[in-house]
Amino acid sequence: MGNFINSTILIPLIPLVTTLSIFILLVSFNRTLNRLTKPVTALFALSLLSSALISSFDYFKKIEKELVLSEFLKFFEETNLVIHLNLINEKIIIFFSLIMMLIIGISFYRLPRKKGYVALMIGLGFISSSLMISILLIDFSALI
Repeated sequence: MGNFINSTILIPLIPLVTTLSIFILLVSFNRTLNRLTKPVTALFALSLLSSALISSFDYFKKIEKELVLSEFLKFFEETNLVIHLNLINEKIIIFFSLIMMLIIGISFYRLPRKKGYVALMIGLGFISSSLMISILLIDFSALI
């Protein structure tokens, strides 16, 4: 069961790493990457889908635990940041991931995919990963 809990750190990190890598590619190869809108959209959708799958797997296994980040990342040694892994947080992350995939799909079909589309996807990726991190840091079961 410890391996499943350790994999929950990947929920916000997968979209963040995808966003950062596409941002670096956009800065390096601006003209080329602005033309590759379909692969960029697919990468963002797959990263959100994988985060939703990990969260749904934890939800169906009914895994509830609190993870202290200083045990996993040495950068947070002096802080007491705790990831709250409970059923309510997992439901919120699944719902949020599906909503973000819907927004990405609608923007793919409705918006013109000229200059600025990849930057929009990068912005949506940063928003989704930061909201996933904030959802995991807040204990919603204590609020109910």
